[in-house]
Amino acid sequence: MSQLFTPDVLRALWQGTRLTLTLTLLASVFGLTLGMIAALGRLSRLWLLRTLAGIYIETFRGTPLLVQLFFLYFGLPQLTHVTLPAYHTAVLGLSLFAGAYAAEIIRGSLGAVPRGQLEAARALGLPASTTLRYVLVPQATRIAIPALGNQFIGLLKDSSLASVITVTELLLTTRGLVSITYQPLPLYFAVGVVYFVLSNAAARLFALIERRLNRPYAVAVAAPQPPVITTLTDSE
Repeated sequence: MSQLFTPDVLRALWQGTRLTLTLTLLASVFGLTLGMIAALGRLSRLWLLRTLAGIYIETFRGTPLLVQLFFLYFGLPQLTHVTLPAYHTAVLGLSLFAGAYAAEIIRGSLGAVPRGQLEAARALGLPASTTLRYVLVPQATRIAIPALGNQFIGLLKDSSLASVITVTELLLTTRGLVSITYQPLPLYFAVGVVYFVLSNAAARLFALIERRLNRPYAVAVAAPQPPVITTLTDSE
């Protein structure tokens, strides 16, 4: 085993892991941005914005990620005569895919905020942008964190599909090592361990964020309630 995992092999696996992480992080950031825009579009009063957002969400949720990557890498250059590098195509495809799911998560989280919060903001005369920024988004974030964490972990594993368009992430790097060493079992087992460790680290991180965001609400619930003082009337 020590003869297999030489410094060169470990270095190649580390480089593949770094590329997998960068793909996942970039796609998560861009996907979250697209998801926020699409969610607001779905909640808009304008018919055109709702329709465009709905088409985007249903298209990328209703088709496999592998097909989307193939289309962006092989089909899009024929339509636009613009060829993107494989890495940029993977980031674009993963971002569009993640954004469609994030949009529904964000839309549901915004809808889960108690309506009384929105009515109170309107009663105070807060403009819509201020209400969204300071009232709805902070509370919706706490609700959305568990689902967004699950999506991040799924995207981390889905990034392996970028190997089909020649992005040398962790899986494609391992395939290359297998073709050289002819040792598929230990190498693929090592890759599985890497994905397992990364997924569990991400799960623990999002659980920590969730507990941190829930702490003010837990303190408010645990706070002692003032005693209720009743006054007896003469008839009583």
